[in-house]
Amino acid sequence: MLAAIADRIRSKSYELPLSRDYVRHWGLKEAIRELVQNALDSESPFEYAFADGQLFITSRFARLEASTLVLGSTSKADRADAIGSFGEGYKIALLVLTRNGYDVKVWNGNKQWVPEFRHSDQFDAEVLCINETPAHRQNQGVEFVVSGLTEEDETEIRSMCLRMQPPMSDVIGTKYGHILPSRPGKLYVGTLFVCDTDLTYGYDILPEHLQLERDRQTVSGWDLKQVSKNAWIDTGRLDEVAEKIEAGIPDVEYVEYGSTELVREACYRLFQQKHPGAIAVQSQEELNSLVKQGMTNTVVVRGAYYSQVANSTSYKQQVSHVVAIQTPKAALEEWYRDNKKYMSRLPAASFKELVKRADGWRNK
Repeated sequence: MLAAIADRIRSKSYELPLSRDYVRHWGLKEAIRELVQNALDSESPFEYAFADGQLFITSRFARLEASTLVLGSTSKADRADAIGSFGEGYKIALLVLTRNGYDVKVWNGNKQWVPEFRHSDQFDAEVLCINETPAHRQNQGVEFVVSGLTEEDETEIRSMCLRMQPPMSDVIGTKYGHILPSRPGKLYVGTLFVCDTDLTYGYDILPEHLQLERDRQTVSGWDLKQVSKNAWIDTGRLDEVAEKIEAGIPDVEYVEYGSTELVREACYRLFQQKHPGAIAVQSQEELNSLVKQGMTNTVVVRGAYYSQVANSTSYKQQVSHVVAIQTPKAALEEWYRDNKKYMSRLPAASFKELVKRADGWRNK
């Protein structure tokens, strides 16, 4: 009896100005992602377990102060390596899970938090409340326990976190994160799924290298293609990178907005292997113009591949003398301009006819 009275005295209820319908488009996967994200961002090792329809997410050295229930409050705002930096994550997760009928408990040090929806006299509306009671068990840090999960729920949850999936054997590591050939088009940030993309490969980008939009389900296309390009360059597999640039895959499309001389030289080597001694142009019109001037070993190269080949040091050295070659007609016209004052009328007329005939001549 006395223990129950003491528990009631120490119990509290925190009303949050969050209605039941807040983020109506969110479901189980989005809510669990927020809880996992907080665990990953904490100073504790990431621990989780599925058992008997329950998910346990534990941060052994963490503690949630009541002040973190205030919207906008966070301990991660100044950390570039933290995925979440808006301060709303776990509160919204509790709201969504409760709204969808899952039983949720938070073991927080010597306290237990349980969310529920309740009418608020202060707001005259139904809002999310966090009920705090003493925890009659030993707790290390913070543990979120979500109950009522089905096998399908577990599969859905595992799909959004690489830490919950079997390891992949073909992962390519870079300083920007990991390239995931086995997850084509999938984008993860800090091991958490963000969205599907039009990229050829999958990526797990470190949070400090890719800023998520506020909904944490979208990113800037420009930023994504910049970091995917940088990741491939960082692999050091420059011949492979050159092949991907030539193939025009979107992952390296933005190489023309930031590259290295080593990448450009790799593209030049690939170009020379396929077209020894050739001149690279960007259009059929350019090709026709050069062929007309006698430069028949000319190849149309488009997009980022052209920018890399044409701007490589080796290519510039190769074509420096080629572009100076005159067509037979141009050479004859230049000679005529320099010497016509020494020619009589008849030879001059004959030479003009020769110049006209030279219009179809080609350099070997």
